[in-house]
Amino acid sequence: MVAIAAAVAAFLITALTGKPLAAKLNKMGLGRTALVRKGEDLTPGRDEAPEFGGVLFLAGFLPAGILAAAALIVMGSTGAGFSAGKITAVLLGSVLMAAVGLTDDWRTAKRLPVMNPVLRCVLAWCVGLAFLMALTLSGSYSTIVLVPFSGTQADLGNGVWYLLLILGAACGGNRMKAVSGEAASVSLAQCLSCAAVCAVFGADAGMGLSFAAAGSLLGMLLFCFPPEKMREGSGGRMMLGALPVFISILSGIPLFLIPAGIPFIFEGIYVMIRVVCQAAGHPLRDETLGEWMISRGISGKAVSGIMTAASLLGGILSVTAAYLYI
Repeated sequence: MVAIAAAVAAFLITALTGKPLAAKLNKMGLGRTALVRKGEDLTPGRDEAPEFGGVLFLAGFLPAGILAAAALIVMGSTGAGFSAGKITAVLLGSVLMAAVGLTDDWRTAKRLPVMNPVLRCVLAWCVGLAFLMALTLSGSYSTIVLVPFSGTQADLGNGVWYLLLILGAACGGNRMKAVSGEAASVSLAQCLSCAAVCAVFGADAGMGLSFAAAGSLLGMLLFCFPPEKMREGSGGRMMLGALPVFISILSGIPLFLIPAGIPFIFEGIYVMIRVVCQAAGHPLRDETLGEWMISRGISGKAVSGIMTAASLLGGILSVTAAYLYI
């Protein structure tokens, strides 16, 4: 019941906040974005939509997540391994990851050059490191994870693999930009999958945070689907990629979430390859998988649908693996 209440609260807050927030950002001159391609004019219907969806998501997720966590802590049913400090680490990690991308969103709105992708990856890595340090300070976190389909556990040894997972998810999320609403749709499927897996393993706090995120995403999609009133922006996309990973690490189930995150993983791997090539002086073409599909004649909404369907199918595999494990 707490998880459902968190989802409803997050949805209502986001749905009621979206319109005035978009109007306020447009009034501040942050609505027009540099979406000029190949000398063409701005895409019709997209020139006045601010790319600050990360702020809108946090407006619903943070209060709902805090209330859900507080209720579960008072009831004593957060699940094994959870504490107020660890839940706070997830919330703060989300804010910091959003802040990295929001810096780019502000620069884009002001017609300033975007952040160097290498610097963006370094900052995302720092956020991941801060998240793991916060977990350690709030009580030792475990590097032992459950291995899907095997019924066994594995010790990752240190936090390096966690950092790579967080970095890949954040970078992959940031690449889900072919059409507005793409990242939010895929992240919604991933958060629902994370909630289901947490429910199977009795991680009530993880389930509550996942439902709060899902509710906020549903409200966000009211404004992000074309013709959009607001787009996710880099801040929203990076956070939406990393948040389910934060929750899964806290629950000890990051490997179970991998199938649901296939779209983010593909994009994230390509980002890392592109960053390495750029650092080596051999830049690759800046094109996402979604943009590649659109260039082949697939509509933007179909791209979002394909990516979301892939995440949902992966989520079914994740939940199946969780049931087979227990």
